[in-house]
Amino acid sequence: MEEVTQVPPPVLERRVRQRQTTVSVLKSKLKHGVTCSVPKVRSTLTGFFPVVRWLPKYKLKEYVLGDLMSGVIVGIILVPQAIAYCLLAGVPPIYGLYTSFYANIIYFLMGTSRHVSVGIFSLMSLMVGQVVNKEMFLAGFDLNEDSKASGLVLNASLGSNLTIGSPHSVELMGVQCGKECYSISIAAALTFMVGVYQLLMAVFRLGFVSVYLSSPMLDGFATGASFTILTVQAKYLLGIKIPRHQGYGTVVVTWFNIFANIHNTNLCDLITSAICISILVAGKEIQERYKDRLKIPFPTELIIVAGATLASHFGDLNSKYDSSVSGHIPTGFIPPQVPSFTLMPRLAVDAIPLAVIR
Repeated sequence: MEEVTQVPPPVLERRVRQRQTTVSVLKSKLKHGVTCSVPKVRSTLTGFFPVVRWLPKYKLKEYVLGDLMSGVIVGIILVPQAIAYCLLAGVPPIYGLYTSFYANIIYFLMGTSRHVSVGIFSLMSLMVGQVVNKEMFLAGFDLNEDSKASGLVLNASLGSNLTIGSPHSVELMGVQCGKECYSISIAAALTFMVGVYQLLMAVFRLGFVSVYLSSPMLDGFATGASFTILTVQAKYLLGIKIPRHQGYGTVVVTWFNIFANIHNTNLCDLITSAICISILVAGKEIQERYKDRLKIPFPTELIIVAGATLASHFGDLNSKYDSSVSGHIPTGFIPPQVPSFTLMPRLAVDAIPLAVIR
């Protein structure tokens, strides 16, 4: 018999891992960060501009018809939508068009999800408008100088901080700034502060905060915001002019003023609003019922925008029935300007809820 030789088990040697010093770690990361190579340049470029990654794979013949139709419909709808949201934000209508245009162009180049909707929406416009109106009132601007309120009006916040007579202006960045100039300066500075807060939230990884936002709280917030937006828009649906209220109880005071001036309702505005809302609701119900038979979505919003615009123009509703119109909107683009840094300390607190909700 052969003798079996027993092999001794391997001896495991424990090695203590030497910790690198902070200086060596920083040198290693710095060397890796400044190293330039073709794959790294390509990765950085596609990270900042994902369009260079998916655009060459775009199936032109398969997607172009649907995307073209969707783009035309959304583009046409964005025009009245941007003007309406500017009423909520308290800024001239042209800036709503700028926001809608530039936001989509930037997201086309730098966006990573085709399911995300970018641009302005009602809740953010309402919150921006509240800040703009507050700062305008504190600066001494008359928020109702373009409105001729009549009848019984309840507004306890007016009277102490308004300038009557010649147009009021304030000095901002060495320039005399009027009402429109000051309102867009506040909105621009507020938007800049919101962007700074969101960058800080991304750096410090504060996204986990959303986990603690309960569903009932979010539902209640959305419901309250919807009712507030309805309150703000109600006077435009009825075509009545009432002063803006600042401070507590805005919703209650606004509805009181609406019912107090209900006899001044513009019938043309009321009928136009009722027809447009009815067509929108009917179109949505029809699309839900026959969505399996429709090859493309029925452009209800496009029909309403085109029909209402043509009716207002050829029917001369503004001069005959004193119907509300947006008025003159300038064309072209204005040169970009740096936001006013002198306003930012006053807007630092107001920008926090906007950054969290956005």
